[in-house]
Amino acid sequence: MAIRPKTLWAVFVAAAIACLGLTGVSSFAAVESDERGQVAQYGIVWTPAQPARVGRYVTGDWWVVGPVTVTGVTPAPRDGRNGSVVNPSAGKKQGYDDRIAGYDASLRAAFPLRLEPGQSLVSTASVETVGDRTPETVRGQYCRGPLRTAAVLTCVSAPPPEDAFRPPYVGDAKPPFRAGGLRRDLLPRLALAGPVPDVRPYERYLERIWLDHLFEWPNRMMHPLENMPDYGREITHIVSTVSLLLLTDDPQRERERLLLGFVQLGIDYWGVTRSDNDLWRANGGHNSGRKMPILFAGVLLDHDGMKHVRASFAEDEQTYYGSGYRGQKALWQICRDEARRHEHLPPEKWAGPPFQGANNGWKSEGYRLLNGPIWVGQALAARLLGAVELWDHPAFFDYVDRWVAEAESGTVAKDTAARAGYDAFHGPARDFVRAMWQTYRERADEIARRTRKRTAGADGPG
Repeated sequence: MAIRPKTLWAVFVAAAIACLGLTGVSSFAAVESDERGQVAQYGIVWTPAQPARVGRYVTGDWWVVGPVTVTGVTPAPRDGRNGSVVNPSAGKKQGYDDRIAGYDASLRAAFPLRLEPGQSLVSTASVETVGDRTPETVRGQYCRGPLRTAAVLTCVSAPPPEDAFRPPYVGDAKPPFRAGGLRRDLLPRLALAGPVPDVRPYERYLERIWLDHLFEWPNRMMHPLENMPDYGREITHIVSTVSLLLLTDDPQRERERLLLGFVQLGIDYWGVTRSDNDLWRANGGHNSGRKMPILFAGVLLDHDGMKHVRASFAEDEQTYYGSGYRGQKALWQICRDEARRHEHLPPEKWAGPPFQGANNGWKSEGYRLLNGPIWVGQALAARLLGAVELWDHPAFFDYVDRWVAEAESGTVAKDTAARAGYDAFHGPARDFVRAMWQTYRERADEIARRTRKRTAGADGPG
């Protein structure tokens, strides 16, 4: 078959982008579809039996027109390593690597594999030894899991629009979403405040899929080294910073890639909740940061399912109204077990009943200090986006206000935090989050109301 010059150029560009993707600098630009005998991303290679028509979604992941038979994947599956799974389910089982909890070999795809439209093939590459670090390992990865990276190949019945988002990789439902449908007019377009973080590391964080669909804390062992951090604290730092950055004015769309990646993350997380809505339970510092991307995507896509998502989210299970030992009303708990609440007791009782052993009030207080700073940015972003009612858990927002106020005024918590090296805005983007909070917190709800009023009656993307 003769190759047209335009197609040849598209092949060259696609190959260049794929190569760049191996070093973590890939573009989110759409690539003209063409027929090819292999598809590669981040060192993972899928080989169809015959050349197949392929292309990229707006965020860079590949689609293939099917049905198509995939004869093999590189690196090849072997001995509980480098697993591939079709339409993985959320829950307590996974088929990627036998060194991760919940391993079930029956979930692994066997090759040759007939891939049908509506199926997502998630393929992983394992490291030889847990603890290995690669040149592309992202910041915040403690390398406690065995996966180097993961990528997804989505089978479609016909080429999607050039601005299509990839459908969720979890589950059988593959609803279509388009970047052209984003309600950009609902963003408040704020002036930047404080030292602005470099967006490139955050673009890199959102470049690859976040493999995040295993029950509870073992989930962190499934987070690929090159795709995402492994711990909820670092995940929430990213979510808080990115959600605030995306609410600022960007007339030249310099943060477009960041926006597309964050919306894609929200789509994926929503897909996870549709498969199992009780994964991200409150447990120390593991599972926060998952709700904000879903709500953000839901608001911008005007999607009721995302805007009204119902699932276990750590921020909601860890905050509640009660009577604190200093008169506090919005309180914090380490998990959803009421027997482990500690803020109703004075510190001198934290080591005694009802706590046992190391699971005492001081441990809970330590995790309270860990979570406080990471929640500030996303709580402010939710207010500015007008998503407080959609969040539907006011204790979370009242607790964050309390956290910041106490850190400024001086309390037992502040003294403990100082010894631990924490303050109200601890983290990689501390100064930016602090400046945005100080600039916009008092006006946040009014800013959201003005944005809604400005866009009232609008029936399409802005």
